[in-house]
Amino acid sequence: MRSPPKLASLILALSVLAGPAAAQKFYPDDPLEKEPPLWPTLDPQTRALSDILELFNHTFGEPGERHPEGGVIPAGGVNTMGEVMDGAWFENRHARHRFSPEGLKRGPGDDRPPTMDAKWRVLTLKKFGFRPGILIADSTNQLYLLRFDPKDWLEMATGAEMVSSKILYALGYFVLENYIVYVEREQLALADGAESVTSSGGTRDIIEEDIDNFLLDAARDPERGYRAVATRIPGSWEGLLGPYQVFGTRSDDPNDIVPHEHRRDLRGLFVFSSWIQHHRMGAVYTLDALVTQEDVPVIRHYLVDFFATLGSGGVEPSKSYSGNEKKFDFGNTFKNIVGMGVYAPRWMRARYPKYRSVGHFEYETFAPDRWKSSATIAPFANRLPDDTYWAAKQVMTFTDDDIRALVSTGQYSDPVAEAWIVESLIERRNRIGATYFAKVFPLDRFEIKNGELLFEDMAVKYGFSGPRPYRFQWSLFDNQAETHQLVGVPVTDAHIPPISNAAEDGTYLSVRITAGEQGKSVRVYFRKESDSLAIVGVDRDWPGKLLADAHFDVDTGLTRYQELTPIQKELFDGYARSYNESTRFDLTAEDYFNSLMISERTTYDAVTHALMSSALTDEEGSSLGHAIDLVEGVERIAGQYYGRSGDQQFRLYVLLKDGARETLEKSQEFSLGHLNTVYHVGYPYSFRQGGKLPSIQFSISEDREKADIDVDYRSSKMPAAMFNGHLTSANSDVRAGNNHERHNGRWGGFVAWWQGVFGNLTHHQGNTAGPGMYSRERPEVSTPLPPDRPRGAEPEKLEDAAQEFLTDWLVRRNVDEALHFMSERALACVDTDDDVDDEILRDQGAVAALKDAMELSIDEMGDRDNLAEAIDAVLPWRESIRIVEHAYENDFAQLELTNEDAAVYLCGEVPETGAPDDYGTFYASLFRFKREGSAILGILWTRENGNWRIVAWEAFEQ
Repeated sequence: MRSPPKLASLILALSVLAGPAAAQKFYPDDPLEKEPPLWPTLDPQTRALSDILELFNHTFGEPGERHPEGGVIPAGGVNTMGEVMDGAWFENRHARHRFSPEGLKRGPGDDRPPTMDAKWRVLTLKKFGFRPGILIADSTNQLYLLRFDPKDWLEMATGAEMVSSKILYALGYFVLENYIVYVEREQLALADGAESVTSSGGTRDIIEEDIDNFLLDAARDPERGYRAVATRIPGSWEGLLGPYQVFGTRSDDPNDIVPHEHRRDLRGLFVFSSWIQHHRMGAVYTLDALVTQEDVPVIRHYLVDFFATLGSGGVEPSKSYSGNEKKFDFGNTFKNIVGMGVYAPRWMRARYPKYRSVGHFEYETFAPDRWKSSATIAPFANRLPDDTYWAAKQVMTFTDDDIRALVSTGQYSDPVAEAWIVESLIERRNRIGATYFAKVFPLDRFEIKNGELLFEDMAVKYGFSGPRPYRFQWSLFDNQAETHQLVGVPVTDAHIPPISNAAEDGTYLSVRITAGEQGKSVRVYFRKESDSLAIVGVDRDWPGKLLADAHFDVDTGLTRYQELTPIQKELFDGYARSYNESTRFDLTAEDYFNSLMISERTTYDAVTHALMSSALTDEEGSSLGHAIDLVEGVERIAGQYYGRSGDQQFRLYVLLKDGARETLEKSQEFSLGHLNTVYHVGYPYSFRQGGKLPSIQFSISEDREKADIDVDYRSSKMPAAMFNGHLTSANSDVRAGNNHERHNGRWGGFVAWWQGVFGNLTHHQGNTAGPGMYSRERPEVSTPLPPDRPRGAEPEKLEDAAQEFLTDWLVRRNVDEALHFMSERALACVDTDDDVDDEILRDQGAVAALKDAMELSIDEMGDRDNLAEAIDAVLPWRESIRIVEHAYENDFAQLELTNEDAAVYLCGEVPETGAPDDYGTFYASLFRFKREGSAILGILWTRENGNWRIVAWEAFEQ
């Protein structure tokens, strides 16, 4: 096996793809069936993700690395045959070693259901929000999560969970054990210290009535009781690490070297999700767990929660558009509205069975390559023809009888309903094979027998294509230079050429196979071993295939490490030691520093320089040290990451020393600002450095142990900050524009060492990877204009009042009429004098400031025909903020706030209208302007004398 790479260049290569290094294409142990031995994961961290935020980020943004213009990024996590290797993500099961019907039914386990010899102790109950359920412990103290069918839809969600989890396990994914159970209320008893999760995400003690109320919404079989799926929790809760992200890698996992958006097992999951109608697939439907494998602690990656598959929507049948349109597919929505019933896409004419245990699942309108998930996650967007071929090949291994065995695990009481699911899965399977086998040349299962190369044409095998003639062009292959020397001319028979007999051991040959279809071919590679040829690799070409350059960040060849100060070196040395401990590599700190991207090196240099140069003093002028003294260690250096928002780029993620927050609170130089509710997810407390710009911002975690630290170079003075780039990643990129000059204007002695190679970066270059390389503009969808109500009109619904206000402002450009909605007691916290601290404006001062901002935005934005051309909705990340569905949610988000959350808009003053966590008084409209570098604006509403009025507004900063 290959030894762990020691050089930084190899680390960088491995971070892009899991294939061989560029020095040679094949190694003696290729092709690998299993991933190389895993390194211990010594300090894994837990994480939590918001389903709302994940949906928003993947609907309105493109997180993760996407294919650049002019090329594609091939899948990683595969061997030289293009197959996914057995490992922590995937194990080849049914397609490689066929399961018996009993094995398919067994799945990950079927002999450890919760015991029934004593009452189940209820530990946690969650009735509201995402993934409601009851966590119980049985008489053996084993934990299970109970999830129930929605009322009036008995067997629909629980059956979907059982069947889909067994399918995905047979395919090769890790899933949890599931069991169908029937339970009466008497089986559930409160455990000591049991908690109930409230609608706002907090917890309180459970009372017996909570269980009663929970079961009111659960379907009940009149003869057997409430039907639920009991999901067995593997190991202890300490072993569960939360979901994994569907892009990037885990920094705490030394084995996680392939960016998730480029893993074939995640790209191919698109095909499997379409088969079982898992339209919600995303990060929140995953789970990482720490397990022991061969006496080594490693992270294993699971898929979880299939309640919304096979036509189930979890709490009701899935929507008709599920799998056919994204949740927010504005182009199709507008087309459907304008069509007024004349135009109707095919899925609108789908015929769904009238079985309550099935929901909306069918096959007649299913088109595999047009299927859509609710939000386009990065690996799905990156799927290539060889990814979907690999997945379709797995699907086609399931025979009709295999599918019947799998569906039987749903324990459906109606055999007709069960037969419908079987029929739908069979037909969807066939369409998947026909669709994706046609996108490549689907030759597979190569072997050499009696001097002839044998293979299967998968399209012919399954009846999607008739027999076709094949042509073979043989070559000698130079494994080091990766060049081909033709041997003879193309032939029509598959016999091995005589030259192989005289070849020395270790010689490589290849054959390119075609069948007359333009652009489609398969190249098979062989290695001479003793008296035979071993098949070691397969490459597939399809029309238009062009691989992208694997080097996405330019290396200047400069080394900066030796010029770092002793403090900077000491801090980075600890970062390098942590990296070596987690990966078992043995890099010097200088090698590791030089392996970083340029943007990471400049970020580290600039932020630490600012911290070292910022003295801290208390009110009496006594020294509190320097800002750098608050940092215990570096957790991560975030440079320029295409596809991520500005608050996730150009910053340091650090561990803080004990008492760091208290020191900031004592210092004259820093002040606590508003809570972060939109940006800086997980770091709600914002401390900004006072004085003129540039300034340092500490965003501190709830537990006070961590922070993300960046430097703001652009002015936050309103209203100019709404459009001057203060709210883009260029605001914190020391390379952008004249930011390095601004840096030296406050903290002298900083060297712009990169300029000899790059020069200055423009604002645009500091924020993107070049025109159109990593992002696409979403199609504009016109929002129907509301009636031009007369001045003084008072819409009853908040959504109508908000749209009237925004339309009068941004479309009709009538600021004075829009300001009719302003309260006479309005409030605003804005920076009006170009320092860091906000000023509190009241009454007419707040109105005047908003009017200035409105008039500036009209000048900056120009004429807009509708709101869709002017603004986009934005969702906050705080779980306590409720998202309100409304008619214009593609233009602006409508939020219901607690009194405490409203304080963000009210200059930190918690209203005295009720308890801090009370809802119902304050609502917000949240949106961003459709102009690069523009602000996110929040408008706070409440009722005054029965009418909707704006009482405050806030521009959110990164």
